[in-house]
Amino acid sequence: MVTSVAVFCASSLGEAEEFSNLARALGEHLAKQRVAVVFGGSDSGLMGVLADAAISKGGKVIGVYPEDTFSRDVRHRGEIDLRLVSSMHERKLEMFRLCDAAVALPGGLGTLDEVVELLLWTQLGIHQLPLVLLDQGSFWNKFEEFLGEAESSSVLNPNWRNYVSRTSDPASVLDTLKDLKSRLT
Repeated sequence: MVTSVAVFCASSLGEAEEFSNLARALGEHLAKQRVAVVFGGSDSGLMGVLADAAISKGGKVIGVYPEDTFSRDVRHRGEIDLRLVSSMHERKLEMFRLCDAAVALPGGLGTLDEVVELLLWTQLGIHQLPLVLLDQGSFWNKFEEFLGEAESSSVLNPNWRNYVSRTSDPASVLDTLKDLKSRLT
């Protein structure tokens, strides 16, 4: 069962309007399904769009914000459960602790860092958190190619496919995560 999802995404909007539309649709869908959204705690970029969308549909939203890393003026001030931590590392630890699964929307280095650490910890058995890569274009193509190349070079165990999947439809995210969770147990 998936009751809370960590969502990793950009603190900027990017140039593609589809990114904002995807963040909005995901936030609304998770709220309608009564699945808590755990995110990075900012009101800017895709993070803000995601949180605002979930809030607008009455969803539970938990922000994890590293107060000593960023300016306090980008902290989300909406109806969320805001948890302050002291570093980016603590932010990841808290987000992982609070979620049953994760989704990655388009993002930059911070998103990539969160995704890779989550996958590594799942591979090592530290936690069992499946991940869905969500985009409606080609954003995650190169990352998937990298994982496939690492597998074919025998430096990555092929079991990564049991806890990572990709979709373009926010409405299919929860079913995909449930399927992945069943493979991890």
